[in-house]
Amino acid sequence: MGLSLVIPAHDEEHRIAPTLQSYREALSDSDQIVVALDRCTDGTASVVMEQAESDNRITLLEFPKLGKGGVIMEAFRSCPGDLIGFVDADGATPPAEFLRLVDAASRPGVDGAIASRRHPAAVLPADRSRGRKMASTAFALGVGALFKLPYGDTQCGAKVFRREVIERCLPFLSSRDLLFDVDLLAVASQLGFRITEIPTVWIDKEGSKIGLVSDSKRMALSSVRLWLHQRVMPVVTRQPVTNEPSRRVGLEVIDLTDVADTYEGASLLHMQHDNAVNESSRMGA
Repeated sequence: MGLSLVIPAHDEEHRIAPTLQSYREALSDSDQIVVALDRCTDGTASVVMEQAESDNRITLLEFPKLGKGGVIMEAFRSCPGDLIGFVDADGATPPAEFLRLVDAASRPGVDGAIASRRHPAAVLPADRSRGRKMASTAFALGVGALFKLPYGDTQCGAKVFRREVIERCLPFLSSRDLLFDVDLLAVASQLGFRITEIPTVWIDKEGSKIGLVSDSKRMALSSVRLWLHQRVMPVVTRQPVTNEPSRRVGLEVIDLTDVADTYEGASLLHMQHDNAVNESSRMGA
């Protein structure tokens, strides 16, 4: 089952090279990496092309200013994989954690998997500022109230879906900005797809282009706009819309008290957890 991974980027010449290198080493030969540039004015394209010359799995797409969601949507249209996902260019999600999403999305009865920084078993080695924590919590509460989604973290930039999910959701998506994730999850929910939320290791990186005040206001306005759009123009399907919460496959609350706050310690925790879940499934079978 091939994977198409989309990496949206806007002026990321200083951060995208190590991200590409790490994912090249982690992905299989049948997988594809699509780097979607959102009107880059620096040397991002040159950095990507340099790696593409030695790795034919990398494809570079350049767009005018469409916004993060806009370039992801356009890149999705050229993705041939049975699984289609996206991850941020800064490398905040290590490849091993992204592959956990790929594994979860490949399981029977699951249509997609999203990474969560707010799950009790998530590990964030670098502490976020109080302001960003408050803004993130406020946004999560607002999204929960408006869209009734059963997810603790809609905005973590790592998600994987089966091809059918992308193909059926794309015609209904209207958000091209940072609300793209909410739009995609809301439409997928209305179409009855089952998306599971997976705890992740998320390493905060310097150089974020998101302004705490300006982008918080913009995202709040976009949330209201999207809510109104979906109220006026609801998703029309040929199957009943289900309000049943998405199933969280193979997840438990894990005690992290004795786990070191390092990437290595967190990865070991997740590996042990996955082994325990797989063993439990085999015994049940």
